[in-house]
Amino acid sequence: SRRRPLLLSEMFPLLRLSLRPCVPPAKGVALHLCSGHRGAPLGAFRDLATLSGEDLVKEIARYADRQPTALSLDQILAMKAPQQVAKVLMEELPVRLANRIAHLDTLPRLQSVDRILSVREDFVESFAELRRAGERASDEEFTLVIRNMKNRHRDQVQRVTLGMREWRELQHKRGVPEEETGKFVDAFLDRLFLSRIGMEALSSQYLALFQNKAGVVDPVCDPTEVCRAAVADVLDMAKTQLRTVPRVEVSFHGPDSARTLPLIRGHLMYIVTELLKNSIRAVGEACAPDEEPEPVRIHVCCDSAQVALQIFDRGGGIPFERQAHVWSYNYSTAGAEVCSGSGRVLVNSRTPNSLAGFGVGLPLSRLYAEYIGGSLHLMSMPNFGTHAYLYLQRCGHREEALPTYVNWLRNRRLRERVSELGRRKREAAELEDFFEAGGPQAPEG
Repeated sequence: SRRRPLLLSEMFPLLRLSLRPCVPPAKGVALHLCSGHRGAPLGAFRDLATLSGEDLVKEIARYADRQPTALSLDQILAMKAPQQVAKVLMEELPVRLANRIAHLDTLPRLQSVDRILSVREDFVESFAELRRAGERASDEEFTLVIRNMKNRHRDQVQRVTLGMREWRELQHKRGVPEEETGKFVDAFLDRLFLSRIGMEALSSQYLALFQNKAGVVDPVCDPTEVCRAAVADVLDMAKTQLRTVPRVEVSFHGPDSARTLPLIRGHLMYIVTELLKNSIRAVGEACAPDEEPEPVRIHVCCDSAQVALQIFDRGGGIPFERQAHVWSYNYSTAGAEVCSGSGRVLVNSRTPNSLAGFGVGLPLSRLYAEYIGGSLHLMSMPNFGTHAYLYLQRCGHREEALPTYVNWLRNRRLRERVSELGRRKREAAELEDFFEAGGPQAPEG
């Protein structure tokens, strides 16, 4: 038999929270909230080593009411020792995990999708392990906690994406308009994945500092070299998937003194790889077997303020009716039949592979660009080709982009209260009209 979840309304009866019941996680801990709790100071529980059950729920509620602290690249580079990063992680990771738990709990009918519930359970488990470790953990113990967390969340993007597609189908069956559901899902996943990128960056920086002094941040990252490395990787993938593989030309335009900038190399590598996969696949599939395909061209341009990358292909472009949906997590051009009105994938005739995955490459790439203070844009011309533009700022004190969960949740509660007050006002007006029209006499008082 299932244990009934422990609800915040039972623990804090004076709070006016918007709550919905939730299937309890396998660990026996459940939290379902749309609000934070302003109670005792954080870390008020003295015995964190035994933190569990009701105390764990209270601790998550306290942390969920805090806003994450955005760090700049300069601040990350200034932390030269793992112990410095560990201190930040002990403070930041619980806040970000609690925010993500609170965010998941705003999803209507969360209990209907096991994949999403399992991700939520992982968040709760990671939060509990981090709080139990506390400041007394040795370097070895804390490193094990971080490695366990990263291993636990490593396939999170795939699980959440597939889970939200199940949820989207449930909404479709309930008659919810596809356009409304699609916008909700995209905004929901944007917030969730942007937070994930920040957590991954900080935890990876901690682990990498045991190997080198700079960690995951390359103080002299050369985007041209990153592009060439991405080309080599994607061409290897393409040779196993396509009959015709186009050449890729990489060129640099600018002074050598402005060639490099401090950057998380892995983030740039991800963005360029995803863009190249789309371009090479489009050109290879559009080219006749006996034709020589046009090369995919990458131009890296820079000045003292920023670096710009252009990736151009002659792969036939994207039809105008689909261009509005290319940033959606439910859209993929790889072997899919797509509704021109809603952008919804109707028939997916291709299983995910190294060149065409789950349709998250473009929206995730845009989030990675946003996280590092840049921007990603597409300009596509049907029956011709596509230009992708990536802009990177050199400003090292620009803070990481993070979703504002707490403000978003508070604004949501405010809108709900305004809606409820409006409903009550309309009911009172209807009753008043009824009595004035000669209905039963209104009760005194």
